[in-house]
Amino acid sequence: MKVERIDHIHIAVKDMDKAVKFFSEVLGTKFSDAVEVPEFNIQGKLCPLGIELVTSTSTDGAVNQFIQRRGEGLYHVAFKVPDIEQAIAELQSRGLRLIGREQIGNLKEAQFHPKDSFGVMIELAEYEDVHGAEVAAKSAPLPDQAVS
Repeated sequence: MKVERIDHIHIAVKDMDKAVKFFSEVLGTKFSDAVEVPEFNIQGKLCPLGIELVTSTSTDGAVNQFIQRRGEGLYHVAFKVPDIEQAIAELQSRGLRLIGREQIGNLKEAQFHPKDSFGVMIELAEYEDVHGAEVAAKSAPLPDQAVS
């Protein structure tokens, strides 16, 4: 399996505001606005360093269950892969159990049971990288007049 890089890590927290304040001050970073994922009962905030703080929006949510069993802390590590189907097949051939999949736009993700990987949930992520210049070009205001 080819892994391009660590894409992001999730840290499960009880108090999102307190965690954002702590990590912002300690790491000198800023976090995004909250994103809720109702089907997983979570709310997350991401920073440019690749840290996503997640909290449960329900007492029966997976993040809340994780915190009740193990306390706050590392929830999963996501690895960027060029071919998620090949990577899933590789991990399954090694005995890792696939426990979830989703696709949001062109982002494909798959999660594997933490009991199969020393207590850390492994997530695979496949998406096409976007060059910074492309992002800047799409977000730059158009001039009112052409420059001659």
